Formats: sequence, structure tokens, C-alpha cells
Amino acid sequence: MELGLEGKVALVTAASRGLGFACAEALLREGARVIISSRNEEALSRAAERLRNTSPRGEVYYHTVDLTDPGSIDRLFQYVRESFGKLHILVYSTGGPKPGGFFELSYEDWVEAGRLVGLSAVWVARRAAELMIPQRWGRMVFIGSITLLKPYLEVATSNVMRMPLVGLVRTLALELAPYGITVNAVLPSLVLTDRIKELAAKRAEMEGTSVEEALKSMTREIPLGRAAQPEEFASLVAFLASEKAGFITGTLIPFDGGRSLV
Repeated sequence: MELGLEGKVALVTAASRGLGFACAEALLREGARVIISSRNEEALSRAAERLRNTSPRGEVYYHTVDLTDPGSIDRLFQYVRESFGKLHILVYSTGGPKPGGFFELSYEDWVEAGRLVGLSAVWVARRAAELMIPQRWGRMVFIGSITLLKPYLEVATSNVMRMPLVGLVRTLALELAPYGITVNAVLPSLVLTDRIKELAAKRAEMEGTSVEEALKSMTREIPLGRAAQPEEFASLVAFLASEKAGFITGTLIPFDGGRSLV
């Protein structure tokens, strides 16, 4: 299916690895001009080189950003404005907040989680909208977590601090609809990224078992009986970012193999 992304300017945050990287790769394969960002410039440079080698159709650029710092977000969007003059697609991703049960986490852990997965989404969306509104076209896709629908015991900060994303997506969907801008979120569960392996290690520690057994246990909670591949997730994000998805907005789409149903 041709998604109509040829030449579109896309920004993907937290894209040096994991789901953000997979989404950047999917957009590049559709011919988009993709800016990847994360905190670590060295990791970004390596990621950009990998993307250039595997996805020759599009163009890839990179710029560092600390999503917990509004000034850093402002500088990222200043780069986008000065270098491209427009932005068609935002794929918002973050690293996950510190894992742990409710009573294991300090006040500072909760504050940092709120900055990372809550306030940063608000400010990134604000800056992206300022570029999209004048062109009367845009796609925002927020990568959340299935914890918005069904909590995990070992990630209390994610269970709690991601909840504002629901209100953000629905509010922006209404306010930006007159400008042809759609706003959606995808809520992944078990996708085989480094983050999931970290959570498996945490569960293994809690249960006194191996990481391999913890991963098997996590998979057993999914009706489809397996973990997803990052490429499967990225294909859904690319579709939501496309011309074909122009009548989909304000949705929170589970990507969980049915886990939230049981």
C-alpha cells in the first residue's frame, strides 16, 4: 500500500533505539525525510548511519533533545523550523520511567517520571502544532503504553504518570481537527525492545527466576501467545501518519495481542 509519505518531514523522538528507531525506519522506507532525536548525540549518530544503510529511499537527519527540559525541546523545534520550514509528522516516544513498585520509588522518581512521560508530551505537541497549523495538515502519533488500560505491578510510574496522555490526545484531536491535523496514540504491550528486556530482568529479580523464564511468563499473559516485533508496531504508526488515515483521530489503540482483554 502506498501511504503518501514521500517527501513528508517527520520528527521521531527517542529514536536512537527501540520503538522510536523502528518507527523512523518505517517512515524512511515510505520516502519521508526523518529527523531522529534523543539525548545522546553519539547514539543518534550511530542510529542515523544504520538507518541510512537500511532505508535508502528517504532522508535521515538527527538532533539531540532532552525531553525533560523545555528549553531543549524549543531548540529542537527551532532546528526543524530553520532547516525544513515545516513539519508534517510527529511521532512522540520517550524512554520509559524508572521501573519499580509503588513503595519502592522516591518522590524524585515520581517527579522525573512526570517530566519525562507527561509534561514533555505537552510541550512537544505544542511546538509541533505551531508548525502544522499554518499548513493545515499534520499527523501526531504518541507512543504510550498498555498500562493506560491495564497496569503492570512493576512499573508504577508508567501506570500513573502516563495517564495525562489520554486527555492530551483527546483535547488536541478536537482543537486541531479544523486544521486537518489528526492526533492518535498507540499503546504497546510486549514488543521485543531493550526496554522490555529490562522489565523482564526486574520481574526475574522479584520472582527469583531467570530473565528467560520471566519473558516466557510475560508472553503467557498475551492471548496471541507471543511478543510483537518492533517492525509490526512501526507499520501501524506509519499508517496512522499517512494520508490513508486521515479520518482517524482522538483514538488510543491497544497494540497488545489482546492482553488488555483478560
